[in-house]
Amino acid sequence: MTMGRFGDDKIEEVRQRADIVEIIGAHVRLKRTGRNFVGLCPFHQEKTPSFSVNPERGFFHCFGCNTGGTVFNFIMKMEGLTFPEAVRSLADRYGIDLPEQEYSGGPTRSERDAMYAANQVAADFFEHVLWKTPDGQHPRDYLESRGIAKETARAFRLGFAPARIASLAKALEKRGLREAGIKLGLVRQDADGTRDMFRARVMFPIRDTQGRVVAFGGRVLDDRQPKYLNSPESPLYSKTRTIYGLYEGRSTIIAKDRAILVEGYVDAIMLAQAGFKEAVAGCGTALTVEQLRVLGRHTKNVIACFDGDEAGRKASLRALEIFLQAGMIGRGIFIPSGYDPDTFIRDRGAQAFADLAEGAELLIDYFLAEQAREAAKSLEARARAAERVAEMLKLVTNSFEFDLLASRAASVLGIGEEVLRREGRAPRRFHREAPQAQPRPVAQPVDAGARAEIGLVSIALFHPELRSFIAESRVGADFADSGLAAVLSEICASEEPHGAMQAWLAERITPEQQSQLSAAAVGPLIEDIDHARVLVADYIAALERRRRQREVEQLRRAAAQASMGRGGEDEAAQAAQALISLRRASDSRR
Repeated sequence: MTMGRFGDDKIEEVRQRADIVEIIGAHVRLKRTGRNFVGLCPFHQEKTPSFSVNPERGFFHCFGCNTGGTVFNFIMKMEGLTFPEAVRSLADRYGIDLPEQEYSGGPTRSERDAMYAANQVAADFFEHVLWKTPDGQHPRDYLESRGIAKETARAFRLGFAPARIASLAKALEKRGLREAGIKLGLVRQDADGTRDMFRARVMFPIRDTQGRVVAFGGRVLDDRQPKYLNSPESPLYSKTRTIYGLYEGRSTIIAKDRAILVEGYVDAIMLAQAGFKEAVAGCGTALTVEQLRVLGRHTKNVIACFDGDEAGRKASLRALEIFLQAGMIGRGIFIPSGYDPDTFIRDRGAQAFADLAEGAELLIDYFLAEQAREAAKSLEARARAAERVAEMLKLVTNSFEFDLLASRAASVLGIGEEVLRREGRAPRRFHREAPQAQPRPVAQPVDAGARAEIGLVSIALFHPELRSFIAESRVGADFADSGLAAVLSEICASEEPHGAMQAWLAERITPEQQSQLSAAAVGPLIEDIDHARVLVADYIAALERRRRQREVEQLRRAAAQASMGRGGEDEAAQAAQALISLRRASDSRR
């Protein structure tokens, strides 16, 4: 499914209709304090409220974890959605019609609605059979034997598909959803009529981040094969991009800032029941980059569970490459031999698993230890190990992580760090089919100049009456961030209110800048127009001082190089004279 871009008029209509206090208030208990509403942040654990919402400007910000933005950003963060998905979610909530052509080459909106309805009917049907009919007695006994409590089964919406040939088919037919059921693989059409695809199986509904059922997994209660049967791919479901249990565990994942990734549905359910509600699972496929990227919308701290035997250790090495391609480092829990997460929890208890989770080791550390063992065999083996490490380093997109890992790897292998860094930044020698990782925004130190830049953008955005003054100052020429300077120029050239530019602005600034902007929006610093005028003058002066300091530094270096013989005497004298003149000019402005 390819999400298209909505028209600015539709995005603005959604923004105006979406009450940010109402939307956030569904997740956070808010209390009015002056012009803001405050509450406990849903994105990190805290006891004293540091989370503020400003309904007038349409921004939220947490001064504890620095998460902030518009109502779209909140939905994206809370529900793990992309921007178009967040717009669609809010539009549906407020009854706003959006164009159907957003789904390029796919089903129409009405066809998609029918598919969601068919899955909902199926989930309700399976639940009813499990809990309300005699057919559900055997599967209820099975769930009890597995240690799954009724409350847990209800929370994950477990159900049972009866053995009869066309039970679900009749329910879908009655509601006019037969064709949608066929497209989803719930039923199939043949010469004898419409038949159920899932029969005599415990059913595990798979939900998207908005809680909608998109697919099912079904497990037999006897020795029939296949043991598990999963829904086929559909316009609603891609097994390589879907995480089981993410909807159920997302609030805990956000609060704890970590996810525990297991292999099976029951493993995830049992961990959740034991208190590890951040547990999720794949959907019958090997771990993929796309799955980790979906999970990465909620947390970058993912702990994957592996068997503790040699096969499990090798699997962790394969997983490392997937983690790095997704922009994550990743940690691993190695379950003792003979156990899986489900049986380990039941036999050893929750505390024993908590200890394993706390001791989860970085996958890259295990990889480096393996390469160090290989490198110890011979000089040639050390060179081959270094090549493998360099290839792995090429997948690391975060500059700070690359720096730390390159230094550690050079030390572990006993090789030159400079060579390893150079090879680690060269093009890859062999490629796999997995998509290239997108660079993650890297938090940069915020100096006075950077604060002045985002401060001017904030004031221009929220105080249109100061835009012409800021534009006439030509302060954008002193910006170190040329992209942010262009943003400031466009805001100053516009007569639109700040709300009309929110969606456009979100695409033009980094997450760190978005956080600083939201802090300004909910804070008192630029609320008063007179104070804002003073700040504009201070920010302009700060950027001018920074520019002159950089000019002085450049001339100082030029003079030093000339005096060391790299230039002629005339060049050295000119550089020194320019430096003196610039310093005098700076002193006269103080």
